[in-house]
Amino acid sequence: MNSIEVSKLIKNRKSTFIPMMKEGGSIEDSVIEALLENATWAPSHGLVQAWDFKVFTDEAVKRFFDVQQKLYKEVTPAEKFNEMKYQLYADKHKKVSHIIAIIARRDPEKKHPKQEDIVSVAMAVQNIYLSLESFGIGGYLSTGKLAYSKAMRTFLNLEEEDEPIGFFMLGIPENKFKLPPRVRIPAKEKTEWIRE
Repeated sequence: MNSIEVSKLIKNRKSTFIPMMKEGGSIEDSVIEALLENATWAPSHGLVQAWDFKVFTDEAVKRFFDVQQKLYKEVTPAEKFNEMKYQLYADKHKKVSHIIAIIARRDPEKKHPKQEDIVSVAMAVQNIYLSLESFGIGGYLSTGKLAYSKAMRTFLNLEEEDEPIGFFMLGIPENKFKLPPRVRIPAKEKTEWIRE
């Protein structure tokens, strides 16, 4: 693979959100295993390899969204509660084949700062993103207040110093959705060169 192909792979990375997935689309478990294997080749200081994955599939996908719906109602103040958002949780399982809960497990020996565990796991997430198109599947990392709540930490059975990174929702993309062109601020506008 040459530099142009690498740049193209990176720039074509995209998120496929649940409304853009086919209802009833199913992904083979072996594909998920391959995605996770790619994820584990992220850089890791001292080979701590802080990533930990919990894969929800089959009936567990519906159970996951049932829990999310319940937690949303529990943790959302009445004035911010959105009934439509609450109801949407009930149907999400119809389009999602697998959910990967991605966790940064704290190194028990604490050899390196906790931030390094989190950064390493974030790079594992990028490896998942870069692998999606080659398998003909789509997905995105779902994050936010609910993903990081104490109730969700309990549901995932996390230790005190473990950090939930998010939930990677996976499904089969609907071809009818066209995403607008993606743009980024040019690197030169975000770069300071220091020469002495």
